[in-house]
Amino acid sequence: MPRRRRGSVRRTITIDGLRPGGIDGPLLLVGAGRDLATGVDGNAYLVDAAATSVVVDGSGGRSVLQVFAEPAVAGLEAMVGERAGSGFRRALAAAAPELERGGSLTHQLLDETPVVTLVAGSVPLRMGLSGHGSGATGKRKLPIGVCAGWSEGGALAVAAAETGRALVSWGPPAPALDDGDDDLAWHPVEPLPPQSVRRRRLVDVWRGVGPDGRTASAPIRVEVRFRDTYSEADASETVVHEYGLVVRVDPDTWTILEAEAVPGPLPAPECPAAAASASRLVGEPIEDLRSKVRDDFTGTTTCTHLNDTFRAIADIRHLWTAASMARAERPPS
Repeated sequence: MPRRRRGSVRRTITIDGLRPGGIDGPLLLVGAGRDLATGVDGNAYLVDAAATSVVVDGSGGRSVLQVFAEPAVAGLEAMVGERAGSGFRRALAAAAPELERGGSLTHQLLDETPVVTLVAGSVPLRMGLSGHGSGATGKRKLPIGVCAGWSEGGALAVAAAETGRALVSWGPPAPALDDGDDDLAWHPVEPLPPQSVRRRRLVDVWRGVGPDGRTASAPIRVEVRFRDTYSEADASETVVHEYGLVVRVDPDTWTILEAEAVPGPLPAPECPAAAASASRLVGEPIEDLRSKVRDDFTGTTTCTHLNDTFRAIADIRHLWTAASMARAERPPS
């Protein structure tokens, strides 16, 4: 975990997938996040903080039973009854359209709901409870072709065909993301209870030095860290998915100049091939990324979790401007 840079803004989020009522009870998604600016003087300035909770039906229907956000969001109650899967994001855009348009922290937390729900569905299999959750394939159609990991003839597809259940990989121990020398590197995070999942995402935005040696001529630089973990029975965390993403952005047009994804531990040997899809971001306007990724980044050249990482950088203009205001600086045009 890099230390906070002077003249930067950092967004950190966590979403925990918990089952306080037992493995057959509702899934509780608890989200927390913070946007923190760091001035050229090294001082920290709080830009935003938010918390969310979403209760999802644990019986298999994945319908939203309750949803909460702090600060409160008008219209969010309309999400009750929606599926916490396909269609959730479109329903959220209809229920609270100002969230996505504003690039808010609350939107980012709620936007993670479908995939964290999916990842949490693997917990029963990880506990050795066959026939529970989303891991048992039964007569369901396998998601062949939806991503690099589910390529035709790939490890996931072969394992499912041979065993009748999805392949669940056990990743390496998750090293700490907190910087021991920087107590503001992350927002406060509680220990993850055993047999739960956690999604963590960090977005750093700063400006380096341009070719003329001045910051004013430099592109905006973005670094994203993303990790899903599972808490074992002994509360040790192991990595389920992990990616890094490094992007440079034109500060005048807010279009992407360079993008490189770096895969970490992933479930299948075919998964890292999706990293090459980052090059397709070049030339794209930041503010169009969510719709661009949704519509065009599909199939076996991509990855659901990497796509979410691409989508997360759609908010960097909002982040940069809000951080400048928090530091009482003049924001870029």
